[in-house]
Amino acid sequence: MQYKNVLAIALIISIAVISSCQNREKELNQVIQTKFNQAIIDDLPAYKRLNDLIVDNIDTIVSFRKAQIEHPERAERFDFLHDNEAENNFIQNDINFNNMPAFILPKMDSAFSSIKKGKISGFSIHANGMIDMSVEHTFNEKTNCDTYSSLVWHMPENLPIDLTAKDTVLTNECRYIVHVMKRGNP
Repeated sequence: MQYKNVLAIALIISIAVISSCQNREKELNQVIQTKFNQAIIDDLPAYKRLNDLIVDNIDTIVSFRKAQIEHPERAERFDFLHDNEAENNFIQNDINFNNMPAFILPKMDSAFSSIKKGKISGFSIHANGMIDMSVEHTFNEKTNCDTYSSLVWHMPENLPIDLTAKDTVLTNECRYIVHVMKRGNP
């Protein structure tokens, strides 16, 4: 009886591993086929202005945000988003940074408005000073995979990226990263 249980468990594990490998292959193929968006690269000066604004005010922004949460010492990053996640698309109207000091909002609004419409949905400030700007998101129904694109500023050199991602260095401060993730269960 024990032999049958061991065999059944081994079969279940084998099926899960094979399914996982097939999903990983779809993700890897989509990463290979994905191209970096030239419009985002061409608009890099506008993203740089936003990055500089964040860097100039980073202590104030992070202190303000830490005051809003229960355990600020545990926070590894702070997200500032203005996309419409319910509709899963990127918008640039009605930016809502209700978790940012009010005096910075007009500057943020101006910086976001200078970026071509639809090419940014927010940013994250990480504890190590890295700034991750979400610049594009697409979904491929055929592969059931999401593709997320980010401009990452001040990324530590030794920070690896996932196997289902690729990147290119745009400046000594900025990397353009494309990451593919399969939706749902394997």
